[in-house]
Amino acid sequence: MRRSFSIHSYKWQFASKAGGLLLAILFAVGCGGGALSPGATQSQTSPATTTAPPAGPNQFAFAGYTWEKDSGTAPPAGNVNGNVGIFSPSNVSVGSDLVLTLNQEQQDGGIQSDGAEVHTTQRFSYGTFEFTSWVSAAVSGTTASGFLFTNNSQTEIDLEQTGNKPYALDCTNWSGLTYYQDTEVTGFDQLLPHDFKIVWQPDEVDWYVDGQLIVTHTEFVPSAPAPFLFNMWGTNESTWGGSATPGVTRYMHITNFRYTPQAS
Repeated sequence: MRRSFSIHSYKWQFASKAGGLLLAILFAVGCGGGALSPGATQSQTSPATTTAPPAGPNQFAFAGYTWEKDSGTAPPAGNVNGNVGIFSPSNVSVGSDLVLTLNQEQQDGGIQSDGAEVHTTQRFSYGTFEFTSWVSAAVSGTTASGFLFTNNSQTEIDLEQTGNKPYALDCTNWSGLTYYQDTEVTGFDQLLPHDFKIVWQPDEVDWYVDGQLIVTHTEFVPSAPAPFLFNMWGTNESTWGGSATPGVTRYMHITNFRYTPQAS
């Protein structure tokens, strides 16, 4: 779905308490569904590859990397029509799977969307990013994503799923707030685990699902190193994510994550 602005690139911020790192960030992504609770799968994480031990109450280790749980306001693109979206560290569960939770509730004449987001403390450059994920409920009012982001979309490379389009993926790359390329691909059930891969090169970004190349972009390819993020957040509008669905708890399961740097 083409958008004339970056959902992620407003004044949305997350802070890493280790070393006082402050990153300006904003984003969006998809959802899907079944009916499992956190920790319900038997998947294994990727082998350890890099990182220092977690430091700070909101940091944790997953798939060989140190991650941080984010808090604060969710993307403004979702905070419309009475929806108030936030990220809560308590909605992140870490076990054999990394699980992000989203709840939407009717509250004071509006909608409270309590979601989750995490980011790596490490920044990445060109290379291959692989993860396996699925969602527990493909219901309207949801965005679930895996993506790279830094500095007002100086680099932003998204793989997003929205609850109002349970068989669609949105693949987008940004180089700043104005320039982007976007492709929507259908045919992938969000309720089923899929192996996702993003290959970021200096002149091209490729997206794969279950080993199949589905999208290639060659316009507006970013270059700045960026952390990798996963998030799940609520919406309440027709064009992105769909209208809110109060009372349905949604989970995004991530069963592994791996980064392979581009060969020199």
